[in-house]
Amino acid sequence: MKIGEMKKITVIGLGIMGPGLAEVFAQAGHQVTGYDMNPAAVGRCRSVIKAILETMTEFQLVSPEQANTSLANVSFAGSLEEAVRDADIIIEAVSENKEIKQAIYEEINRFAPQNCLIWSNTSSLNIYELLPAARIDNTIIAHWFAPPHILPLVEVVKGPQTPPATVEKTVTILKNMGKMPIVMEKYVPGFIVNRLQRLLGREIFFLLDGGYVSPEDLDLAVKASIAPRMMVLGLVQRYDFTGLDLSARNLLDENFFDPPVNNRPDALYSKISRGDLGVKTGKGFYDYSNRDITEVLKTRDYYLLKVIQNIRFCLERKRIV
Repeated sequence: MKIGEMKKITVIGLGIMGPGLAEVFAQAGHQVTGYDMNPAAVGRCRSVIKAILETMTEFQLVSPEQANTSLANVSFAGSLEEAVRDADIIIEAVSENKEIKQAIYEEINRFAPQNCLIWSNTSSLNIYELLPAARIDNTIIAHWFAPPHILPLVEVVKGPQTPPATVEKTVTILKNMGKMPIVMEKYVPGFIVNRLQRLLGREIFFLLDGGYVSPEDLDLAVKASIAPRMMVLGLVQRYDFTGLDLSARNLLDENFFDPPVNNRPDALYSKISRGDLGVKTGKGFYDYSNRDITEVLKTRDYYLLKVIQNIRFCLERKRIV
């Protein structure tokens, strides 16, 4: 099937990522079918997509008429069989659970067209170990970032048997939608960004558990220093400006100790034990109580769009400096 003929998109899993993924394709003119095992997810997904389109309209990225058309492009299926039976591209965005994903792939294998393209939005799992043999050639990891309707990066991760044609087709589709696909030549757990965030998390929770700084001040310190600098220099080029010799000496500084490995930091688990899981429960490190979750997400999107619109020049392949 030619890329231009791939019009029917199915999104399986309508939790954190599903609504944004559905909106991206609907806005691009595709017919999108959403499915979730939890029927309650459908109503929330529709509300989130509507809020996304309201924000897009406010930023004049779509007209009111285009927003209405995009919303009309999204429908919902009552079963997985119904959702995938005519799909050209299936996006799997279910929970990060091997058993759940494997079961979904088996159902896809039973009901989906043999030549459909399958993307897994897994953030860390090696889905190539879970796939039915018949689906290996047309399946690839395409890991988007929240919110997917705003952030351009998609990590495209090859499997050991992924044909070049599947990679090329995936990259072309993503670029045509204005996304920035980065191809990883082989699988490693967590890919690029989540591996970096895992390391940052160890230091974040060490500082919070030790009472060195408040969450608010830690966030402000990052926003006022490394965040804007990273937009210009990334992580690797920054070493050139620091000086490679100085960077090497810093690694050998015995007074600068690394935090101990602690996979159950109190700053995190004390909140989990109270049921404070973040935006979805109304409270995490920050308090979102008495605010509708859709409005919280809409506010986040508003400010992210303001940022993205001003840093587009940083995302070009050519070096800035």
